[in-house]
Amino acid sequence: MNHPVQIIAISSDILEIHWPEKISEGILFEILAIKGIINEKWAGKILRMCQGYQVLGIQLATGQDATTCISELKSVLEETLQSGFIPSGFRTWKLPVCYDLKLVPELEGYLKKKSIGLEDFIEIHTENSYRLYFYGFLPGFMYLGGLEKKLHIPRKATPDRKIPAGSVAIGGSQTGVYPMDSPGGWYVVGRTPVSFFSEGGLRVPFRPGDAIRFESISLPYFKELKRKENFSWKKWEENG
Repeated sequence: MNHPVQIIAISSDILEIHWPEKISEGILFEILAIKGIINEKWAGKILRMCQGYQVLGIQLATGQDATTCISELKSVLEETLQSGFIPSGFRTWKLPVCYDLKLVPELEGYLKKKSIGLEDFIEIHTENSYRLYFYGFLPGFMYLGGLEKKLHIPRKATPDRKIPAGSVAIGGSQTGVYPMDSPGGWYVVGRTPVSFFSEGGLRVPFRPGDAIRFESISLPYFKELKRKENFSWKKWEENG
């Protein structure tokens, strides 16, 4: 491992592995690697795993001894990962976003607070890819890392009661997409026409470790895509 970790027993059936408290791709890749090893070696011993920026939570199956599992976990964590290790199979996706002020009037307030022009903002917000660390807060809400420091802004002191589904927003050092109508304290800066859900549940193909790039689109094209019931991801996928 390239980072120090700590194993904590939260209860008799919940364990947590803690990494240093920072947002880091290196930590993300270690968490994903450890998840893969645990899934491979502990089949039947766990019920589920969930992750955050620096924490991997593990719920043990009924009858598993936490002390024994901690000892086994330590052996797993002692396995050395190469410096700069990146698990394979991740992809980069383009997500269409409209930044038109007619569609997103809230963006104007953000631009004034940051003293930045619309064209400059769009260029900065779309030039980088954003690593998907995990889903949380809401089903389908992506926590994305990699926002340019120039675009950082504190969350609103008073959250909005309703942010529309598909809103691309910025809060603190993060950017993300509200997958459904929801209260929220981030600044809305764009809208995607893509629906994150269908009758079968979450329909977007992104998974932790993948990278997301925002693709600026016009308001007419936003409306055209919004009318389509079956959005094709093939058009927007990039090779990672």
